[in-house]
Amino acid sequence: MKIIAYTALLYGVDYLQYAIKSVIDHVDEYHVIYDATGSGSHGHVTNLICPDTRWQLINLASNAAGDKLRWHDAGPFAHEGMQREAIHQYAPDADVILVLDADEIWPDGLAPSCISLAEMNSHIARWRVPIIHYWRSFYRCVLHDPAFPERVIRKGGDGTAQVPFNVPINHMGYAQRSEIVEFKQHTHGHKNEWRHDCDWFNDKFMANAQTDCHPVGSEYWNPESVDPLDYMPAFMVYHPYFNLEVIP
Repeated sequence: MKIIAYTALLYGVDYLQYAIKSVIDHVDEYHVIYDATGSGSHGHVTNLICPDTRWQLINLASNAAGDKLRWHDAGPFAHEGMQREAIHQYAPDADVILVLDADEIWPDGLAPSCISLAEMNSHIARWRVPIIHYWRSFYRCVLHDPAFPERVIRKGGDGTAQVPFNVPINHMGYAQRSEIVEFKQHTHGHKNEWRHDCDWFNDKFMANAQTDCHPVGSEYWNPESVDPLDYMPAFMVYHPYFNLEVIP
């Protein structure tokens, strides 16, 4: 069977190489579908210039993936969903696909477990995987969000299921430098639902609020203290943000 991972990419300097490292030993190829125009989630676009350049991203991906890298300069796409679905054009012979967002670090053992699950259950097309969300540092984390994303695709299957083990992906989307989060909010998938009760970026993110932190609003988004090594692979101790109390 052919196993690949892919990333639909616009920005990702902070964590891309670490995300790749967390799965690369378990896949045959790693694909990047890069849209420099920044189509954004659900067609949301911005005139702001992305702080992360193609040159930075391709070098990080190449260093982490080596000869497994397949880089595709693509787009423009009307929305992020089209960018993600393009993987089926670039890798039509893939049997199992890991969906690897640039800010998501898979813990040790999760990738091979998910691959085995997909291989043994060819009738299931997509698997939802638990995820936790770090907030402004490696030491504060939203642990109980029930909205698990689809992160494993099985060619030829049908329907969706949830993986039967509670080993979460580490989502670092709100533990990035502030200029990226400020840029991200303008192309966010929830932009149409953005909360109006506050200036989320300044009142919640920059203020490092500790309750009700989601940009749309969620009763689950109340960060808790964590030991990141309970969830992350050990190599994350070498990340430059690992010892920061708050990521600037």
